[in-house]
Amino acid sequence: MEFPSSGIESAKEKLDKLIHSTGAYQYSAEGFRLVSGKTSEFYFDLKLLNGDPEGLHTVAMIFYHHIKKLPDVRAVGGLESGSISIAAAISQLSYIENKKDDTNPKITSFFVRKEQKLHGTKKSIEGKITSPVVIIDDVITSGMSAISAVNAVEKAGHKCKCLMSIIFRGNQRQYEEITKSVPLQYVFAKEQFTKQPTT
Repeated sequence: MEFPSSGIESAKEKLDKLIHSTGAYQYSAEGFRLVSGKTSEFYFDLKLLNGDPEGLHTVAMIFYHHIKKLPDVRAVGGLESGSISIAAAISQLSYIENKKDDTNPKITSFFVRKEQKLHGTKKSIEGKITSPVVIIDDVITSGMSAISAVNAVEKAGHKCKCLMSIIFRGNQRQYEEITKSVPLQYVFAKEQFTKQPTT
């Protein structure tokens, strides 16, 4: 389900422009080879967006706006590494917003390791996690990585309210498969981006 635009339309418009201006959306007639082995004319490298201070702040603002609408969410995080900067930015923003108005919830952040540590505390989840949580990612296609993070937090005894992503790159069948496990919300579907780069 795409995030509703009411109350945050200007931030979504800004984010659309930043995705293009930071190079996070790329087009090539020759195509990009994807992890799946398939080739696509377009590619999303959202680490370029999230490495930009305005880009990261805009993402955090949009996500926090929607997280506040979910009952009692206490923490946000996801699988390393795409989720880490976003989760930290949301958590920091929540602290600032709570200081302005204590009805705004403070949200802690965490991340799920791809492989459990073999030393020390041998954690698979790092940071501060308190249930219920929202799992986030920059781009979701099949949802396998995000679902693995959901499974990890649920195995640790926490409840996941939903998945959130900046871009949903998948198709309707993939969306339906993901939502069998957990609700999915996203800012943009891939179809909202033209195949030609902006000038």
